[in-house]
Amino acid sequence: MAIPADGVLLHIGVHKTGTTAMQAALADARGDLLAEGVLYPGHRPAQHRAALSAMNHGWGWQDRGGEKVGPQAFRDLAREVASHRGRVCISSEFFCEADEATARTIVEALGDTRVHVVVTLRNLGRLLPSSWQQYLKYGMTTGYEKWLGDIFAAPEDSQHMTPSFWKRHDHGAVVQRWAAAVGADRLTVLVLENVDRALPFVEFADMLGIDGDTLVSRMTLTSNRSMTAAEAEFLLRLNRRIVNDLSWDQYRSLVREALARTLVEGRTPQEHEKGLSTPDWALDAAVRRGTDSVRMIRDSQVQVRGDLDTLCSRVPTMPVVPEPAEMPIDAAVQALVGVLLARGDDEASLVRRVRRSAGRRLRRVLP
Repeated sequence: MAIPADGVLLHIGVHKTGTTAMQAALADARGDLLAEGVLYPGHRPAQHRAALSAMNHGWGWQDRGGEKVGPQAFRDLAREVASHRGRVCISSEFFCEADEATARTIVEALGDTRVHVVVTLRNLGRLLPSSWQQYLKYGMTTGYEKWLGDIFAAPEDSQHMTPSFWKRHDHGAVVQRWAAAVGADRLTVLVLENVDRALPFVEFADMLGIDGDTLVSRMTLTSNRSMTAAEAEFLLRLNRRIVNDLSWDQYRSLVREALARTLVEGRTPQEHEKGLSTPDWALDAAVRRGTDSVRMIRDSQVQVRGDLDTLCSRVPTMPVVPEPAEMPIDAAVQALVGVLLARGDDEASLVRRVRRSAGRRLRRVLP
């Protein structure tokens, strides 16, 4: 069912639920959407800056060149929304991290009763590998199993490696915070387990009152696949060697965007290249957290599309992946140097410093 003719559809994620693909489709369809009376604000693929602005959050390493996102970015978004008389769609998974008071402020600024929130969810156990890899792309230097031990440690406030993880992935708490801000009758949970890949695009089109093909035809514009175990190990080891030598802007442009994006979008892994293996104890812990979330979502009495119980089902035990040996570290480093050199002569001195910092250990193949 479509939201009201002047409604604001606010997609708050959560992270790792196909948000990048949805945002790419919406951004590419901006002109077609506007022709049907639907505004997708701004000129970027998503409204991330506005979301960070609303929560007074920065972008990147705040102690080494990270961007300070001031309040004006959200004010500009709110002004653009207020000036449009038809439907509006906003999408940023960073909105899901807002506390209840901030969520209320966001809703009020975007038109209060105009706002309808949609939360896309997947099974927590399936999200663990891709979540760790996402933090890798921010310079994470902690291995997968050690990171898992930290996020599932008790008490919860002892977690120090990635404190944003449970703000994003305590799914029941996310839903309850936003239901309190917008009202249970104006919040929809879209469960994306055991569904066709096209379903979220069809659902969004339905809520926006547009033809489904407007988004479905664009659902493959971007690839945000998970890295293989070897690719992830390469990036982890690279981070450990160079992360202290770079500013955020250097890391973002040269490693996060040029290198990591090339690995993910520029190649299709062969069938024998395995993904990460999540240990049984972590999968069991994810079931417990998922069960709590399902109970909280049901208690909130929000609208649910899809099978809520799939959020607390046990992900099958994964075969143990042996230490990666298919991607030699020296070949990966050569690929990195090529990417850095391709950026131009301005980075040449940085390349030399990276190579010196890495030394012989980075040139070894994986054991």
